[in-house]
Amino acid sequence: MGSRIHQRGFVLVTMALTSAAVFGLVGLAVDVGRMFVAKNELQVYCDAAATSAAMMLDGTTAGISRATDAVGASANKWNFDTSTITNPSVLFANSASGPWIPSPNPAAGYSLVKVTASASVSLYFIPILTGHGTFTVTATAAAGQIPLTSLGQGLAPYTAVSTSGTAPSFGFVVGGSYTVHWPTFNGNRSGCDDSNPDKCFNSPPCADDSLSSQTAVVDDWGSQYHGYWGSNSNSAITSSVLDDIQLAPISIGMNIDPLLSSGDKAAEAGTLDTRVNQDTDTTDNTPSSYLANSSHNGRRLLPVAIVTPVDPSHTTVIGFGVFLLLSNGSPSDYYKTNTNGNSPYCALYVGPYTIGASGPGVGGSSGGANVELVQ
Repeated sequence: MGSRIHQRGFVLVTMALTSAAVFGLVGLAVDVGRMFVAKNELQVYCDAAATSAAMMLDGTTAGISRATDAVGASANKWNFDTSTITNPSVLFANSASGPWIPSPNPAAGYSLVKVTASASVSLYFIPILTGHGTFTVTATAAAGQIPLTSLGQGLAPYTAVSTSGTAPSFGFVVGGSYTVHWPTFNGNRSGCDDSNPDKCFNSPPCADDSLSSQTAVVDDWGSQYHGYWGSNSNSAITSSVLDDIQLAPISIGMNIDPLLSSGDKAAEAGTLDTRVNQDTDTTDNTPSSYLANSSHNGRRLLPVAIVTPVDPSHTTVIGFGVFLLLSNGSPSDYYKTNTNGNSPYCALYVGPYTIGASGPGVGGSSGGANVELVQ
């Protein structure tokens, strides 16, 4: 009888000790789980904030400020989406290897953003063992504009012509007026020669097209091309312009001549007006005022391939740029009113093209970039 009592007592002691250990392990798992969840929440915040910030970079100090503001405006929270993340660190670099610095000035070439965020997690069971009631969790992410070597979506079926291979702007000046649809060529016009290439068109090209660009178009395109590529179909071109359906993949260094299409495509003037009217800013007609207007949605920004005509059968893709379509009010009919089959379609150079951005990018070797997480 006595031995049975002793056995029951031993079992009770063993169960009590085992239960304490089990509850301790459960408590440890709860606290570690909280830290793990918080770490994931912070990582989501940093990933999204760094990506949004990298979209704002354009090689200027104003772009640095917009990037910093984008981090602060991130809507992601932690603590099961109940607590705001405060005082994140925002650093910038022109290389993934650093150095990473705050607020670079001048900002030219700074194309990467690193965001670090921390939060103090309250613990409930671990303090029994360690005496520490909180644990600081930290997450970091870096994103940047990675230069494009090829592009399969988003480009409009127009080209901008440059004979300068110097990236990222290829000789274009921000705010300058450049041709994305060349006027009708007429080599019989009086004065038409390589020293006066503007005389070779029924209407003059846009105001800031260089003499060398005009000469290249005259010598190597002549009456054959206006700068359209991808399709001869007005419906296909319309879908490309309005729905961002790129008509063919484009890569740096490729000969785009087989994709160039003949005909003046005069009907597409109204399509450009339609795209202009899809923007929430149809008033501002300089890149600086348009970009400063926070109401714009980017629809007037037209991304195009930058090309160099080399000879009558070779036109080389050298980069990517974004141009501002012109407007004469709301609703706008600027292109329909001011152009015809003999006319150039002019647009203002804004800067290098960054996929998904509502403004220009920093640019790189191709004048185009895609924003990606790099850390």
